This record gives sequence, structure tokens and C-alpha cells, in this order.
Amino acid sequence: MSDQADRYDVIVVGAGYGGVTTAALCAKAGKRVLLLDKATQAGGKAQTIRKGDYAYEMWPVLSLPADGSQFHELVAELDLDPSLLLVPEGDHAIELKYLRSDGTWSSYIGPSKQAEDPLAVDRLEETFGVTPDDVEKMVAMVTQIFVMSDEEIDALDDTGTLPWMRSFGVPDPVIAYMSAMLNLVFVAPVDRIPASEGVRTMRQLFLGGGGRYHAGGYGRIAELCAEYVEAHGGTFLTRTRVERILVEDGRAVGVATADAEYRAPVVVSNSGLQPTILKLLGEGDVPETYAKEVEALEPGLGMVGVRYFLDERVLETGMIVAFSDQSWWDTERYESFLQDEWPDVPLVFAAVITEYDPSLAPDGHQIILLGFLGSADPKSERNEEAIARGEAAVAAMWPGIPEHIVKREVYTAASVSNLTRDAVVPGQGGECIGLSQVIGQCGRSKPDARTPLPGLYIVGTDAGGWGCGTHQAVESGMNVARMVLAELDATATV
Repeated sequence: MSDQADRYDVIVVGAGYGGVTTAALCAKAGKRVLLLDKATQAGGKAQTIRKGDYAYEMWPVLSLPADGSQFHELVAELDLDPSLLLVPEGDHAIELKYLRSDGTWSSYIGPSKQAEDPLAVDRLEETFGVTPDDVEKMVAMVTQIFVMSDEEIDALDDTGTLPWMRSFGVPDPVIAYMSAMLNLVFVAPVDRIPASEGVRTMRQLFLGGGGRYHAGGYGRIAELCAEYVEAHGGTFLTRTRVERILVEDGRAVGVATADAEYRAPVVVSNSGLQPTILKLLGEGDVPETYAKEVEALEPGLGMVGVRYFLDERVLETGMIVAFSDQSWWDTERYESFLQDEWPDVPLVFAAVITEYDPSLAPDGHQIILLGFLGSADPKSERNEEAIARGEAAVAAMWPGIPEHIVKREVYTAASVSNLTRDAVVPGQGGECIGLSQVIGQCGRSKPDARTPLPGLYIVGTDAGGWGCGTHQAVESGMNVARMVLAELDATATV
């Protein structure tokens, strides 16, 4: 399509939160933007599915921080309605269910944000049965989380979060609580999550709370970003799969689909670093050493589960985490999972999204999105067992749920890969977030958003940001937008 040459300033491949953020900010700056996605709508892994009278996500997508997030900055930057950001309030924002060593469950129900009392000491003492001496150790750890400088945190890039927490001598129930939360935030073995990432995220959790949702569905802000692109002179193409990135004279110059070629001096990929380099580029487009480094990167773990649609409101809390001392995963426990060895109860994450936005279901109905840790391998057979065990645990904890189910939908790693990220290396494709946020792939070791191929950038959770999944994607989108605009402006002045 030679008549399309130089029609666009920026082409963004993939409309996940990283991609739509970059696309919208470039459109705001007056650049001509083409945004493409193989799906029917924007949102990527967090897109909102609408079927009949229900609107929901593939899995639990409640993010942190609830207050003061990158989403707040994005909404303000694009002059979107701030009421879209549904921040949990009141005494039923979060429920923690802990299986004690004696086989009984204890519960903590309260606000997700604990800035005034970060440990909620009285309630945690009751929930976890810790001693006054344990409380002192917990206070020492949380105090350190708040007082560390950025430089001190950065120095923890090569220290695992689990050994860092254990260095304070905190009791096993608190280790289980913090590790369960970190497993859900990063979907990675907690011993391999860099303490630099873990400390920053725990600080955000204590100060800003967790569990923010978006009015109209979590993917609604992504949809509005795509609409923003179109309203500012750009184009958003859905059901359009990019088959390759065009390379001429040693730089990216556009993309090709099955039906057309589109050209721009800058291409930004939100398709994942591995799919971009190993599938969308040809041999020799980037140095062989770089391609091998990308191929060797470790994908994140998967989250699998089930969606329940109930004809009655059974649960009263928007975000629920259930766990035992055995439920959370470090490297050893993940390897046990791969050998079909299971904990007493799985780690259960429940997002009751109708507690945030009742309009997502018919009046009086309830939607519960359940997530359990699993493999990112779309071919994994263990994920089916993980779902079965998760559902059994849910039925035992809340016996009222099964009798009110009017519809049930299962999702697996294969479902995730089909909807979003293409599988290009063994065991990859169905990862919950993207590249694993483990030591050697975070902080100063995080892949660069700028690839060795001039004109090609990576955006999203694989490059350019830090922290919780979608929060990280938006931060990456903002950072990459600044890089792209600087390149375009520098080129324009030459």
C-alpha cells in the first residue's frame, strides 16, 4: 500500500494497557497513531467481556495501589471521568481467610488501605494468632518498608523478597499472608521476586490499598483510550493480526497484516517481548545474541480458574484472598506443583466485581471471578486439577455459592494465550502478566523498552515499568510515550 506510506507517525501493535496508554498520549501530542489488535476490543489481558446481561473479565483483575495509581495520572492526563476509578471504601473492602494449623478458618474483614495502622495489629493478632513478640518483629519489618530510601530499595534487586522478610524473624502466618499477596501481585515464586519490587509494592499496598476496579468493567479505561486515539485523528483496527514488522535499511518502518501494509517511523509493540522479537521480526533483524537473550527469558506463571454467575448476592466483600501456610508458592512449591504435589488448600483469589459495580449483572445477581495459581503452559494438564481443587475449596468455604450458580465458565492458560499473547517458546503464552518478575529480569536487569532495532519499542509489563501488572503496564506506556515523542521531535528538527 504505497499510498499509505508515512501516513502514521506511530504504529502501536496490541491494545493492552501499555499499548493504549502510549497510543493515547502520542495522539494527545498531535501524532498520527495507528492502533491494532487481534481481539475485538481494547484491554488486552484485562479486557472486559460482554455476554448477554453480564460484563466481566477473564479472571480477577483488581489492582493496586487503589489510590494514587498510574491510572489516576492517565485519567487526569486524558481528561477522562475520574469517577471511572472505583476505589474500595468502608469496612468490607477486603477479606482475608486464613486456615490455621488446627484446621479451622479465621477471617479478617476490613478496609484495604491501612495507612493509619499499616499492620492492623489488633485484627492480625486475632486472625493469625501471633504473639506480642511477633508483633514487634512485624512492626520492625513494616517500619523498614516505609523508611528505606529509593537507593536502598534499588540495592535489593538481587535479593529475594522471601529471604528479606524472613530476616526480620516474622512468624509463618505473616510470611504466608505477605507471600500470598505477593504471589497474586506478581504471579511469581516469592523467593525469586526481587525485594526491590516487593518492598515498593508492599509500601503501595499499605498506603494506597488494593482492589481498585473500573466502572463499566476493568477494561473500560482501555476502551476509552482507544476511542481517544480515534477522536484525535488516529485509527483503531480490531480483529487485525499483525503478521510481521517491516524492516528496511536496518530500522522498523511499519507493519504488515494479512491484507495491508502500514508505515510509520516508529513501531511500538504491546504483543510481548518474546512474541515480538521471535515471531514478528525476521532472522537478522536484530543481533543474534539479543534474540537468544530474549528467547532465554523466563515467562511468568499462569493464573487459571472459573467465573461464577449467581442469581443471588452471596458474598459481601469485593476482594477475597484465602490461604494457609502451605498455599503460597516459592520455587520449591512450584516445582512440587509440577510433580502433582498439592498443598492442603490452594491459594484462592476472588474478585466479586458486582460489589464494585452492580450494573455489570442483572439486579440482585452476583459475578465472582476466581483465580488459582497455575502453569503458563497452554498445554498443561495440571491446570485442570488446580481448578478442581480450587472449586472444592471455594465450595467448602462458602457452601451457599454452588446452589446459586446459574452459569459457570472455566478459563485456562490456553484461553489466555488465544485471547492475548501468542505462544512462541515452550511453556509460554498463558502467563498471567508477561515476563516473570524475578531476579535478573527486574530493576536494572529489566529488558529495555528500546530494542536494538531502531524505531522499534516494547511496551507493557515486559519493559519500561515496575510493580503490579496493569499499573506497571500503564507506567510503561507513559515512559515509552515520552521516548517515542522525543525521538519524533528530534527527527522533526533535523
